[in-house]
Amino acid sequence: MLTDLVLFRHGKAVRPYEARDDFSRGLTARGVNEAASQARRLKAAGFKPDVVLVSTALRAAQTWDAARPCFPEASVRANRALYLAAPEIYLSAARDAGAARILLIAHDPGLHELARRLMKGDHDTAAGQAELHAHLPTSGLAWFRRDPRAQSGFQLHQFWPPTRATDTPQPDPVDD
Repeated sequence: MLTDLVLFRHGKAVRPYEARDDFSRGLTARGVNEAASQARRLKAAGFKPDVVLVSTALRAAQTWDAARPCFPEASVRANRALYLAAPEIYLSAARDAGAARILLIAHDPGLHELARRLMKGDHDTAAGQAELHAHLPTSGLAWFRRDPRAQSGFQLHQFWPPTRATDTPQPDPVDD
């Protein structure tokens, strides 16, 4: 039974015109660094996935490559159906994985919408809940735990946006 679900939006990707097509957009150096940093943060918090579900889009696969050293024992399942999927597809894949602790590396807008649905009717206000309700940034992590009291059956345990190396605003016209 699924007890823990971590939604991990892929790292910052190159702009669309820098790749052959959307599916083959890779990570920027910032994307690689933030993905690795977020994985270390998740590991330090005690999360250990049984299964990692990864979209086969290049940016999601590279996000997993950056995170893999933190979770070497996890079973990995790459799936094309997770590319730009609807929230229902993501949740179904997690439930059908047959594991208790799932790390799902995929895309917006589906991941953000899933996070919003899982938070609907929450009885507690977890740190970062308002921020996550508004936006799931690239390399953002949202950890949900099973909670029978929650309307969705899950409660937001923790939300971590990536920490930036600099606070200097930089042009970022594309956030996917």
